[in-house]
Amino acid sequence: MDDILIVDDNSRIRNLVAEILHDKGYSIRQASSGSECLEEFKKTKPCMILLDIRLQDPQMDGLQVLQTIRKVDAATPIIIMSAHGNIEIAVKAMRLGAFDYIEKPIRVDRLLSVVRNAMELVSLRRQVKVLRVSQNNPKLLIGSSRVFKKYKNLLDQMSKSNARVLLSGPSGSGKETAARYIHAQSHLAKGPFLIANIPTMDPEKIESILFGTSSNTGQRVSGLIELAHGGTLYLKEVCALPIDLQQKLLSVIVKNQIVNEGGIETLKVEVRFLSATSRDIEQEIESGQLLPSLLERLATYRIKVPPLETNRSDIPELAASFLYLFHKTQGWPLRELSKEAESFLVSSEWPGNIRQLKNIIERILITGKSEDPITVDEVVSSSAEVNTDTVSVVSGNYLSLPLREARLIFEREYISAQINQFGGNISKAAQFIGMERAALHRKLKSLGIVTRNISGSRVAGFEEDM
Repeated sequence: MDDILIVDDNSRIRNLVAEILHDKGYSIRQASSGSECLEEFKKTKPCMILLDIRLQDPQMDGLQVLQTIRKVDAATPIIIMSAHGNIEIAVKAMRLGAFDYIEKPIRVDRLLSVVRNAMELVSLRRQVKVLRVSQNNPKLLIGSSRVFKKYKNLLDQMSKSNARVLLSGPSGSGKETAARYIHAQSHLAKGPFLIANIPTMDPEKIESILFGTSSNTGQRVSGLIELAHGGTLYLKEVCALPIDLQQKLLSVIVKNQIVNEGGIETLKVEVRFLSATSRDIEQEIESGQLLPSLLERLATYRIKVPPLETNRSDIPELAASFLYLFHKTQGWPLRELSKEAESFLVSSEWPGNIRQLKNIIERILITGKSEDPITVDEVVSSSAEVNTDTVSVVSGNYLSLPLREARLIFEREYISAQINQFGGNISKAAQFIGMERAALHRKLKSLGIVTRNISGSRVAGFEEDM
């Protein structure tokens, strides 16, 4: 459960409030001064703060603490604790952004009621945050990075035309999502959107599945091309289509008509073809696996779908969308990522791209028993399960390298991972690794490791990548 930060210079009151809330299942942190409060807040943001308005702190009183926090955080509920007779100050605190106030001596029922209301607000804000992302992007085409905006702009342009588009990109990067988006935004949106997953089709049945069958006896089965009439047919891994059927598909595109398997019947069709491949297109043509004439027809426009590593800053939004998706479709708790988990995901390797991220989120929700923010430990555990077949290339190459090079690669990977595990906190990472803070800074410089701010957290990476 998210923790509550109790701030009061009176240890008796502080411990009393902590005991009451702890008995109700809340996780508690304490601070005895304004400066200590700000340190705790900076270290890990609590879900709410109970703040004594009359702090006996020469550096700052409760109002100053409130104002300082509100300059950087307008959302965290801050509940003022005020002695009877200080109502005017409490009202002033409310105007400065306090959530509510509790009079001293503290009544247990009043304390629990205000804390419960604040918790409901925290929960509501989380849901709104995730809902906003999902409702604005119903097809899970999500992101706000420069790379993503440029990519989406291309998809929007394609949506306004009837042009055939070839989407190329690595496995798991979201080619099907892009195709669905183009269709959904086009004038064909009310028509069917069908998928021909060519690599999974029985080679002996591909022709009948795509083009349909007919016979002299009058028996007839419609193929995917006919069924997609008035809409869009998405050809998944089009390079896997046998050459003879590539010729037949080319004829359909040129003539806008199908000749069924068996050659008995000819049908007029109006279909928009969107196709995709994760292969090297030029290499496929050179090797004779793809007809240049078909490519010319299918690829009026070519769009490269960016791998996840090129738009890492979109990972928090994507993760939030998957969390909401599984909440709606599976009924699982609507959770959010902790800042540390968010930073870890942003800095991780993604050979499986968006699909890999989705699988990790799904596994976390399946195995997790909590409704609390997702921790780094949960991400690491689920990543290990999901990544057994997509281990980092670097890790697999250690044995083929000279000792010096292997050690350098290992140190860079290891130290970056530890810094990200601790949310960019160099002091904690140094303590865990077993180095002095200054020594770790020197090591970072020698290894070319730098940190930058992503989504409010420090993330470590390599100079050449950042």
